Amino acid sequence: KPPEGTPEERRYSANPLDSTRHLETYQGIKPYSEVAETIAVSVAKTIQEIIAGLPEKIKITPEWICSLHKNIAGSLFDWAGRFRDVNVQAGQHFPPPFYEVPVAMRLYCDDLAARLSHAEKTNDVKETAELLAWADWRFQWIHPFRDFNGRAGRVLLTAILFKLRLPPVATTSTEPKEKEAYLKALHSADKGDLSELIRIWVERLLNSTRKKEE
Repeated sequence: KPPEGTPEERRYSANPLDSTRHLETYQGIKPYSEVAETIAVSVAKTIQEIIAGLPEKIKITPEWICSLHKNIAGSLFDWAGRFRDVNVQAGQHFPPPFYEVPVAMRLYCDDLAARLSHAEKTNDVKETAELLAWADWRFQWIHPFRDFNGRAGRVLLTAILFKLRLPPVATTSTEPKEKEAYLKALHSADKGDLSELIRIWVERLLNSTRKKEE
């Protein structure tokens, strides 16, 4: 349920039906489909900028993640690049109250740095998948921004893969059944079971390896 004491005006639903959704931007109110096209271009550009650099130069901090989000959505929204100041609902999940987000993200980045330090020393697919599944789920669990957490999370995962010097890996599912399985895996992870999300990431990593060998 929503965090206790949350006034109605401080609640924000991050995912109403996209097909009927409209968003207020710098350029006026726009349908979600139009916003999504603009965001997609920004996501692609941001990923290109990341992989044009050196893996060891990437320092994943709360500030870096905020700048990533601003690169993605800053041309449209004044709140882009800033942690949310509202409580949100993501599907069936109620992320932490907004005032806990800065500390949660600092702890997330510290934990991620420790896990990356270990992962850089192993080539084990299962261990790498465990790291990616945790990083994927925990970011979405915190849901640090008002909107476009999914896109920001996918760019973040691309940066993690790049830091680990792994070949390109699909960070999202395009098939409806795969999307449904992914969302169910996130829901299970919210309850403490990451096994299905780990399986999805093992499959993604293996598919990437097979494509590289072809």
